[in-house]
Amino acid sequence: MNVIYLAAGQSKRMGCKKLTLPVNGEALGMKALRTIITIPSAYVFIVVNKQDTLEWISADIKERLLKGRGEIVIAEDSDKGQSYSLRAGIRQAMEHRASSVMICLADQPFITTDLLRHISSAQIKGEQKYVACIHNGEIKPPVVLSSSLFQQVLLLTGDMGAKKILQKKDVKGTELPITDEALFIDIDTIEEYKRFCVKKEGRDKR
Repeated sequence: MNVIYLAAGQSKRMGCKKLTLPVNGEALGMKALRTIITIPSAYVFIVVNKQDTLEWISADIKERLLKGRGEIVIAEDSDKGQSYSLRAGIRQAMEHRASSVMICLADQPFITTDLLRHISSAQIKGEQKYVACIHNGEIKPPVVLSSSLFQQVLLLTGDMGAKKILQKKDVKGTELPITDEALFIDIDTIEEYKRFCVKKEGRDKR
């Protein structure tokens, strides 16, 4: 299972580098990454910006990467929008001749191994080109893209993500209804970070 882990955001709405914020003794950016790494078949392309010192990645995960569980991908133009980070990950996946990739967000800490296995177990076959979660009628990450969509991803610009492609009428795929809203919460603001800490640690961050 090839995974593109998008962790190159600028944290503009947060006002500080959100991936390094502490949660239960570990950086926020580690939460989803550790969940992904627990799946033995996962190979992770961790896409970061060129200023990232990687201090948010724990020593044990860095060791796993060195032992063949993934690699760091630098998105040179990540400040221009999410498409540049996604394109960097896709290009590296293409170097590895990946037949598909799962796209996950570093600021979506509530994803579970059960969710990831559920998505990855849905086969892409025939005319289908993706597998996506659907919550309240909207496509949500994580999503799995077939390699047949990679060239379209490389044409994305600005802050566009893969959803722009999946919404096209001629792009067919499997959509998995998911009712648990917590799985799709992402952390973009300090208020959301505080609510996340209340839920996970039973106290407010002030």
